[in-house]
Order: sequence, then structure tokens, then C-alpha cells
Amino acid sequence: MASYFHVVDVISADVPPSNSYYVRLRFNGQTRRTSIKENVALWNERFCFDMRENEDASSELTLEAANKDHVNGRLLLKLFIVAGTDKIILQSNKGRDRGLNDIYNFMLENKDQYDEDNSVEQPPPPVVLWRPDAVPTKINPDFEPGRVIEKMRYLFVRVIKARMLPDMDANGSLDPYVEVKFGPRNKGLTRHLVRNKNPEWNETFAFPFRNKNMPSVDVVVNDKDLVKDDFVGMVQFDLKDIPYRSPDDVPLEPSWYPLLGLDRRKLAKAKLLLAIWIGSQADEAFRHVWEPSYRPKMYDNPNLWCLRVTIVEARHVTVGNKEDDEDEDEASSFTYSDNDTDPDIDNDDIDKDDIDIYREVFCKARLGYQIQKTGAAKEQVMTNAGSTIYDWRWQEDIVFVAAEPFFECELKLIVIIASRGKDDIIGKLTVPLSSIVKRGESGHFDTVPGKWYDLKSPAALQLDGFMDNGNDSSIGTRIYLQTFLDGGYNIVSGSEGYIDDTRPADKTLWSLPIGRVHLGILRITGLPDGSTMNPYCVAKYGDMWVRSRIIVDCSEYVFNEQHTWSVYDIATVLTVGIFDYCPQNNGMHDEIGKVRIHLSSLETDRIYAHSYPLIVANPDGIMKAGELQLAVKLTSESPINMLRMYAQPTLPKMHYTHPLTVMDQDKLRHQAARVMALRLGRVEPPLRSEVVAYMCNAEGGYNRWSMRKSKANFYRLMQVAAPFITLLDGLRTVRSWKNPGVTLLAHVVFLLCLWLHELLPRMVLLCVALKALWNYRFRPTRPPYVDDHLSLLSSVLQDELNEEFDTVESTHWDLVRMRYDRLRSLGSMVQASLGDVASAVEKIHLLVTWRDPRATAIFQLLTVMAALLVYVVPIKVLVGVAGFYIMRHPRFRRKTPPIANFFSRLPSRHGSLL
Repeated sequence: MASYFHVVDVISADVPPSNSYYVRLRFNGQTRRTSIKENVALWNERFCFDMRENEDASSELTLEAANKDHVNGRLLLKLFIVAGTDKIILQSNKGRDRGLNDIYNFMLENKDQYDEDNSVEQPPPPVVLWRPDAVPTKINPDFEPGRVIEKMRYLFVRVIKARMLPDMDANGSLDPYVEVKFGPRNKGLTRHLVRNKNPEWNETFAFPFRNKNMPSVDVVVNDKDLVKDDFVGMVQFDLKDIPYRSPDDVPLEPSWYPLLGLDRRKLAKAKLLLAIWIGSQADEAFRHVWEPSYRPKMYDNPNLWCLRVTIVEARHVTVGNKEDDEDEDEASSFTYSDNDTDPDIDNDDIDKDDIDIYREVFCKARLGYQIQKTGAAKEQVMTNAGSTIYDWRWQEDIVFVAAEPFFECELKLIVIIASRGKDDIIGKLTVPLSSIVKRGESGHFDTVPGKWYDLKSPAALQLDGFMDNGNDSSIGTRIYLQTFLDGGYNIVSGSEGYIDDTRPADKTLWSLPIGRVHLGILRITGLPDGSTMNPYCVAKYGDMWVRSRIIVDCSEYVFNEQHTWSVYDIATVLTVGIFDYCPQNNGMHDEIGKVRIHLSSLETDRIYAHSYPLIVANPDGIMKAGELQLAVKLTSESPINMLRMYAQPTLPKMHYTHPLTVMDQDKLRHQAARVMALRLGRVEPPLRSEVVAYMCNAEGGYNRWSMRKSKANFYRLMQVAAPFITLLDGLRTVRSWKNPGVTLLAHVVFLLCLWLHELLPRMVLLCVALKALWNYRFRPTRPPYVDDHLSLLSSVLQDELNEEFDTVESTHWDLVRMRYDRLRSLGSMVQASLGDVASAVEKIHLLVTWRDPRATAIFQLLTVMAALLVYVVPIKVLVGVAGFYIMRHPRFRRKTPPIANFFSRLPSRHGSLL
């Protein structure tokens, strides 16, 4: 992984002369100082600060100009992160007129392209995100012992029933309900019961209890009225009189309390049965506090199998006889309409006797909402002279996603003859999934026996609905299928790189868990001011989805919930999404943000408590929608099994013995997300389809074109190449002899390596180990997060965002031409770079093809001489001579060495291009 460095060039300072000055720089717990200059403040020195995490993760750079006596000036700079590798790459490529340097400069270019086209309206600048807003901050909550949630006290009030309430209405009855008040912001209401003097509610309320100096608790009984509710009576409790209860105590029994009137006098015989106590979230009554739609809910992740259907062949397919085809009415049914003309074929020239040439037979299969279609049959053989009967062969595989239990779905298949103007359905077939055999790793479709099925009559069959009129008589046409449920694959519903489960579908192939992950959803902060949101969280991992409770009409969004999953592979990702419950917005739930936590980056038995920024990208810019406070802990049940897991394959065995094609994987991924949304939508309360799509990243936004992501991927490649470029820069410095001491030291090191070449591999491995040990103090202290520098969040252009979120059918036609010109400019640079690489490789290849006879003869002579030299002279001597020759002084070196001159004169195939 490339290291990030902040590069600072100290040039000069505007200070009084006649003094000796130096500059002191401080950043990220590191201190650098320039040399002392006599009577002039001119340094021209460069310093690098390590950007890796440290104890002091400050984002400020401090520069102090000082002399030997005191500090003259202090400058505090806000940091804008620059990768040190970017600087190195730009310097190493300096001097080239085209190629990768041009591409890199183009990718770094921040000039808006709207100036090139005055007809395009300039949009407002995008909202960019600064680094302090994107970095997670560490929090220190007071956790409960052995848990990852905060210590919180709750006031519980359980209202059971009332008796002998007084008459309030003219009809001699009342419509009572209970209102519980605890402070200015905590209020709970029961449902009202119509005309009932002895009502029963049996409802429980819980209010956060943080301050012992809060006011008393009022339990008020009111009468529901059309205009204004009437006061019936109340019960008041002092906090000091309310008992404390721990989860280990027995449940508190309710008591009857007399109701008091407005004058604080007891009402005649009117009493209220309730229980009140102070407890915690571990109380068993906590789960019954909210309404069923708002309380926390766990959802079982449906177990997804791969349904393989191999359509082999169909026999005795009747498409009509020759005499029927010659009939005008019959033939007209196979002709094209005016809108179905083929540009390559003239309809007027088609002979109705040859109409069978344009017929194709294909199959369409359906499982739920999944529809697959085969290609046209490859073979056709006439088997009966009386009527036109064919045998059609496909030998084509179709894959579906099937979710347990299998009795809910059926595989439906129809065989269709497609002509130039009409699709004729030959027959249909229905296969229940419960009758299809299941296979794990023991079998595959090559060894699965097939079965002949009789196609049923297509009378009154509707193609889109797969319905018929009940006529299921056999038509004599048979189709040969190989079908089985394959449980050896892991059907991924999310994006590649964010897998949360690697186990196969067949539960008999599951291994024992290696640990457990504990997630504490604490609170949401920093939501937009004045917003009326009803947020809730959804966590997805392994075989379980979790939805937190919905916080409605509260000023503080505190969840304080803990959930636990079994871990079978730590190379997985835990995803937590935040949504806004909007019942008035057609039931749609708007997404607020998402946080992903890679379990492989967590240390075992350590609690990671951070406040994660919710970064949102939209056409208006990159912004922070709030912060989500999470606590994560990974525990290991067997450290040996966890370490041994690194030597095992990530995916199940079937992914390597019989791998799926890339097209099938992408198809199954989208089908799995849709099947999962349908299954989770049936649970009560349902998990909405837009929530599942956002959590699975299946809304189609991950793989869409983005100039910003393209730049980010290009930077990643440059950072991977940074160590090699740094090595070349060091070699160039040694060869330049600008610092004779460094060059002489390089000669000494080279002699030692040459003399002790047997120890060289061991020393290299030891240096790598020491480097990793040295980097231990810079190890990350928080889980991976959305890196604003890597994602280019602070330098994104408005047009790039509009292009990233534009639909497939572009809505900004005036910008398409500008984007196309920009893409052509980048493509021309890539084209030139590819041409240079191809020319260099072709020159080497053409050395032995006698394209240039003189160059090939010289090359042959040199190779024979080199072979004799290698045979006579020891390798150690050759390496030593080559090393000293490369590091020789510049006065003994030409600017254009003979080898470069020889290579530049070699021919290539560039001249053969048009």
C-alpha cells in the first residue's frame, strides 16, 4: 500500500536582514527544521511529513520563522492533502512530451471545460467536502460491562387498566386514554377506548433517564373529545420514590393508585393500575415499548440456491405442413407488418413457399419475476413426411436464483416458434421446485441425469402471464431437460468487494464459526437543522438483517442497540445504512447514508467506537448528511482456526472447480437482490424494496460511468508504481554524482552485496520484515472509511457529478458534445501511449525477423559475443562491471549512449498504420 506524504517547500521569508534565521515546521506530531542562514532568509529546502495515522492526528501545519534568540513569526496553515507520490511521479516524468505524463497531467487538471463552449450554460460550483468533515472521530462512551452500548437508565411506566372512572359525557360515559409526562420532551399516549369506564390498555412506555434532578412523573387520564379533551384524573410520582430494578430482579408487580383531581383530592373509587420503575435496556419490558411497526426487528436472510436448467432438445415439434403454408390466409399470419421490415430483405421478394426459412424455435423460462430466453435452435431434422415435424436442439444452460422454501415457486417453460410476423407457442411446461433434486459439491450438471417432459397444449395461453384455460392435453411434443438446485455456490446479492457471507447455500457444507461480531448502534448526530426526520438503521451481515427502532418526533436520535452475528470468514463486510421513515411520501423511505466496516481490519477483543460521517454524493455536490456513532467488537472463538482460514479459499469449492461466467455472476447478483427484496418485503413489518436495493448497492449506481472514479482508479495505479519510481529516482541521483558521498556509499553497498551475494535474498526478506515492524507504530487506529483524498471529494467538478448521476438516456444533450470532446482528448493520449508501448515491443520482436538486415546482423553478432563472454567470465565479475559502468561519473558518459541510438533506429510497424 502506498504511503501518503505531505510535501512542503520552504523558499524564503520576509524578515529583517542581518540575522541568522531558520524555519521550524510541525505537523502530525513530527518536527522538521531548516538549516540556519546567515543574514539572508533564503532556504529552498523540501520536507516530507508522514500522513499515516499517529497519536496527534492534527490537520494543521505550523511554520515558525525564528533566529537563535526568539520566534519572529508564526504561521498556521490549514492542510490540503497532497499525495507525495504525485510529486514524485510528476518529477520523474518531466521532460517527456507525451505519454503517461500527459495522461497524468490531464487527470490532475482542474480547469473547468465549460470555457471551451460558450453556448453551454455554466453551472454553479459544486459543494465540496473538506477533510475534517470526512474523517471518523473517536468517541469514548461509557459502555455497559461486557456490551458495546452505553449505560443508560430508562424510566418504565406500564399502564394496565383503570376502574370505576367518573362520568364525563352527557350520555353517562367517557372515552378514556392515558397520557404519561416525564419532562418537557418525554410524553406517551395510550389508545383511547370508546365508552368504557373500566378500560384496559396494557401498554408500556420507556423514557431516557439521564438526570436525577428532572421533574416528577405525571400519569394523566383524559377523556377523548371532538374539540378539547377533558381532564379526568392523575397520579403523580416523585423520582426518589420510584424503585430501581436490575435485569436479574423479579418483575415488579403493578399496584392500584387512586386518581387525583385538579384540586389534588382523591376521586371517589376511581383507580389506575400501573407499574413504574427505573431500569435499563436489558429489561424484558424494553422490547414492548414501541408499536410493532417501530420496534426493532430481525430478519432472516433467505438462503439462495442456484437453479440450473439445461435445455437439451425437443422432439416431434409440429410447425404445419406444406399445403397449409401455401394457403394465402395461413401464410399471411407469418408475414411481417409494416413496422417489422428488415433493412436487408425486401418483403415483396419473399416467397410464401419459403416462409419456413425465417422460422426460429426458442424457449423461454420463468421463475417468479426472473425470465430467461435461449437462443435459436441449432439443428433441425425432418422426421415425418406427412407433416413438417422437426427435432430442435439447444444444449443451453440457464441459471436462476431460488430462495428457500422451494414450495412457493414453480419453474415455467414454453417453447415458441418465431416467424417474421408472429410468435407461435408450441407448448408449455410447469415444474415445481420441490420436485427438483438438490446437489451440493458432490455433483454437477455434467453428471445429472436428464428427464423427458411432455409439453402441454398452448390453447388460450397468455405469454406474459403464463396462464391457460385449463386445457392441459398433451400434444405429443417432448422436451429433454436437466434441472437441479445447486447448493455449492454462494449467491452474492451485493456489489463485488462488499461480500458479507462466503458460505455455500447447502447448509451441510457449512463450517463452524470462527468468531462473533458485536455491533452497537449508538446515535445519529449532525442531521440538518430544522429537519423533521424519523430515522432508523438497517444492518446487514451474514444470514441476518437487523432493523433498529424508528425514532419518531424526537430531538435526539439515540438508538443504543446491540446486535451480534456469527462470523465464518473475516474477509467480509458489515454494512449499516440509515434511512428516513416517511409515511407521507408515498411510503418511500429515503436513504441518509451508509457505513461499511471490513472485519479483516479489526483487532480481536478490541472495541472500535467512532463517529462515522455520512458522505452523500448527488448532482449538487459532495456533502455530509450527519454522523453515525457505532461501536464494533470482533471476538474470536478459536484463534488457530482464524489464522488457518487465511490459507483456505475465499469462496466455496464450486466457484473454482466449475466457475460461473462473468455474465452469469452479474445476472445472478441482480436477481438475488430482487429475490431478497421480495422475501424481506413479505415479513411484517416489511423491509422495503428501496432499502434492500440501497443496502445491496443494486440500484445500478456502482458500475455506472464516473470520471471521478476513473481518476481515482488512475491515482491508485500511480501509487502502486510509486515505490519503483522512487527507486529509479534514487538510482538517477546516484548516477548524477550531485552528492558524491551518497554515490560513494552506494558503491560500497554494491560491493558488499556483490561479495555477500549468498546473503542477499535473506537480507531482502529481513528488510521487508523490519519495514513492516517499523510501520507498526503507524498502524491504523480505526476501521477503513470513505477516504476523501482517494475518492477526490474535495476536487470534484460540477460537470463530473452531473455526468456521474445522469441517466442512461442523457437529459443534458447540450453537455454531451463537450463530454465527448473531453473523452476524445483523453482517448488520444491513451492511444499515443499504447502506440509508444507497442512500437517499443515491436522493435524488440523485429530484431530477429530481418526486417532491418543490418540491425539484425549486428544483434546476432552481439548476442554471440555476449554468450562467449558469459561462458568465459564469471557472473560475479560481469555483474560488478555492469554496476560500476552504470554508476560511472557523468564525464565518462554520453548523453546519447550507443544502445539507445541503436534501439531508436530499429524499425516498427508504426509506419504500416493508415
